[in-house]
Amino acid sequence: MTPDTTRIWPDSTALLERSRGVFFAHWEEMLRLKQRVIETSDIDDIHDLRVASRRFRAVLELFYPFAPKKLRTELKKNVRSLTRLLGGLRNIDEAQLFFSSHLQTNNPPDGKLFRSLAALRVREMKRIRKALNSFDQRALDRIARKVIRQLNSDAIKGRKSASLPAYFSEVSIRQYKPIRRLLAASTAPGQRLSRHALRIAIKKWRYFFEIIAQILDRDYTPFLEKLKEYQSILGRMNDIVEFEVLLDQLKLPADQREQAKAALLTEDALLLKNFTALVERKPLTYTFLIQEAT
Repeated sequence: MTPDTTRIWPDSTALLERSRGVFFAHWEEMLRLKQRVIETSDIDDIHDLRVASRRFRAVLELFYPFAPKKLRTELKKNVRSLTRLLGGLRNIDEAQLFFSSHLQTNNPPDGKLFRSLAALRVREMKRIRKALNSFDQRALDRIARKVIRQLNSDAIKGRKSASLPAYFSEVSIRQYKPIRRLLAASTAPGQRLSRHALRIAIKKWRYFFEIIAQILDRDYTPFLEKLKEYQSILGRMNDIVEFEVLLDQLKLPADQREQAKAALLTEDALLLKNFTALVERKPLTYTFLIQEAT
């Protein structure tokens, strides 16, 4: 795509101000949702908190080079722990939804599989509540605010970056490289690891564009929709892997276990077929859009 030369980039002061605002907004949203999960244990709140923690990590990763090492390391470590903390519970909730809609009536909602998943969820929620209550929010908030203050012109100059847009372009190229490398192999049936790595790479690229859309005041909607479509189907394929791991942890009658595994195999084959069609129909090529916001 030809760059739109009629659009003048905001000056560096404005871009830095927007960057600080985006950073702080993602941090505040993550803290808000953390409190919501403590209060509700709701499946949607849990999912939203996990996504919010990932989005904040993406913002932190983007501005990582401009923050003091000690501060950024402490913040990254704690937020990553929060994301991982919620992963098990999210998988249990999604497994309950999947099996309730894919299993036949001889494996009822009050059957052994669902009772086992429900009991597992209770234990996992207790562990999460304890960890969330011990999350040192005040100390981490002070660190986050210090990192925000470091997003200034001196930091940009210290890294010898020509400009923030030039730096964003460098990041975009770097994030696309693993996607290009993994795409071809990812449609093969036995390439679960490649699809897992591709899902993570696409997710990071999508979060990156969502962040810079706010900072640069650009509309990346069509491209983000394509990335979301890829991420969604790859995410469902990864869910199948996680559900298999969950099944191995449960003590189930042989017939229920086999029925559940058969449902997973059928879904996995269908998802791979749909993913292969998506790659052929909507190839994921590199772009770094520069256009007017709508």
